Amino acid sequence: MNEKLINDMLDKSEEAFLMAIEIYNKPTINYRLEGFAFFICNAWELLLKAKLLKEGKSIYYSDKPNRTISLSNCVSTIFTNDKDPIRKNLEVIINLRNTSTHFVIKEMDSIYLPFMQANVLNYSQKLFDFFERDITEKINSSFLTLVINNEEISEENILSRYGDNIFSKYNKLKSETNSLIHDTTSDKLAIVVDLNVRIVKDKDEAKMTFRIAKDGEEPARIITKVKDPNLTHNFTQKRVIELVTENLKRRNIEIKLNQYDLKLIVDKFNLKSNEKYYYHHEITGRWGCSQQLIDFVTDLLYKKPNILDEIKLELKEKRKIKH
Repeated sequence: MNEKLINDMLDKSEEAFLMAIEIYNKPTINYRLEGFAFFICNAWELLLKAKLLKEGKSIYYSDKPNRTISLSNCVSTIFTNDKDPIRKNLEVIINLRNTSTHFVIKEMDSIYLPFMQANVLNYSQKLFDFFERDITEKINSSFLTLVINNEEISEENILSRYGDNIFSKYNKLKSETNSLIHDTTSDKLAIVVDLNVRIVKDKDEAKMTFRIAKDGEEPARIITKVKDPNLTHNFTQKRVIELVTENLKRRNIEIKLNQYDLKLIVDKFNLKSNEKYYYHHEITGRWGCSQQLIDFVTDLLYKKPNILDEIKLELKEKRKIKH
């Protein structure tokens, strides 16, 4: 096993990954989607080839000894289960890279974003699982969230702007990816982004406000900036527990965290009342969790590994007083 070669490949893999994040999150770049696809695929290919070398396997075609195998070959070799959500996610991203040279329009951002966001987190975890490398040592975990251009455009506008051929391809892609998400409900495949807006009369129920500008050129003026909670709070509590556990493991702390433990921390610090950590989706009735919640719980348990015992003892003493 050539450790120097493996380390060089991993260094380049991490750099390609960071390039993918940087390109996609720069609003001034119009080549964001294509650039992300190219660099993230490069990052995965180097990572998976390094793993094959670590296992003593060849990264060359048997009939073409001077040519290394493709990313698709690496994926099917390492993720042998074709139902694995990580493998299916990578297949979507590879398809994006392969078609980006001749068919990518900016409106496809909203189609691919759920897959790209899941892919970023999958890479971060597999880099650690395979080689115990923590990408958050080079980039803050909050920067692992991708930022989408919120410009909305109707299907009618897509049709008029690009014509029948591109419109039919766009609709086919949208239908295929929606079916894939529906059939495989795993945030390792896709982290779904869905923005719902409705107008309410009661100001206290509103998440954003606007007023009519009678004398202005615009019919309405936005008073507060809108933030899509599905972008900022895109984790389930189950996923929060998994990521916190993984983060702590990277710091050599083994804690078996469960739903009750998370509830103890959330109640103790009243986190659900703070939209920095939680957001309640009124339409679906579910709670969304943010990256900041993951960071908060991770740092808390890192600095105070016995905090759960302290909270449980505190609750026990309160019950004694009541009785």
